[in-house]
This record gives sequence, C-alpha cells and structure tokens, in this order.
Amino acid sequence: MAEVTRVTDWVEETLRFDASSQMLLRVARVPLELHGCTIPEGDRVLLLVGSANRDETVFPDPDRYDLDRDTSRLVSFGNGRHFCMGAPLARMEARIGLAELVKGVASYDVDPDGIERVHSINVRGLAALPTSVVLR
Repeated sequence: MAEVTRVTDWVEETLRFDASSQMLLRVARVPLELHGCTIPEGDRVLLLVGSANRDETVFPDPDRYDLDRDTSRLVSFGNGRHFCMGAPLARMEARIGLAELVKGVASYDVDPDGIERVHSINVRGLAALPTSVVLR
C-alpha cells in the first residue's frame, strides 16, 4: 500500500500545520537581543509555536498543507534543551495509528459542520470530528 509510505510525512506536516501546543511561556535568564529588541533578564517571553511553524522564511507557502515539504525545522515539540522528551513517543503513536487507519480504511468523509475544537488558550485539539468511513 503506497499510502502507508507517506504516514511519516503526514505526521510531520500535521505537526507543523496544526501543532497541539500553540504557545510556550519562558523566562529570560539573561538579557536577550532579538531582531533589534532587548528582552531584559527576568522578563516573561511568550513563544508562539504555531506562528513559528508558519514562518514563510522557513516554510515556503506556509498555509498550504504539503506532504512533500521539508519539515526538519519545525518546532512543534520545542527546541534545544527545551525539546519535549515525549516527542519520539508521540510521533511513534501517530505513525502507528495512522498506518493502521490507512491499512483499514478505503475512504472517509468528515462532516465540517460537526467539527468542535477543544476550548483552551494554548492547546489545539478536537472535541468532536464526525467522520464516516468505508472499510477496505
């Protein structure tokens, strides 16, 4: 099944396009100079992960969902010393779940009128995703 070979691309582009965690709060431990602005030591900094993953200087045509995109610079799980320790497990779970979906489902249809987002200021997810499927 050719579709199964695209599951990793599907996971990574989805992490870029609609990361589950949209923002992170950090505290500057030293004064920082970024883009001509100084962030004093001790100031809180709100990092907008969702926005960073749509940065057109990193991801050309960022609002287009593209399985052929280079996603090596996405920051959905943070970066550096703040990289999420659970990222490999989350990726593995997504790959296994989506591979099984691709193997077992011939087609599906989502009812866009029934989609409900989780209500949270920083976490994106779905409370409802009404879907009908045709099994293989």
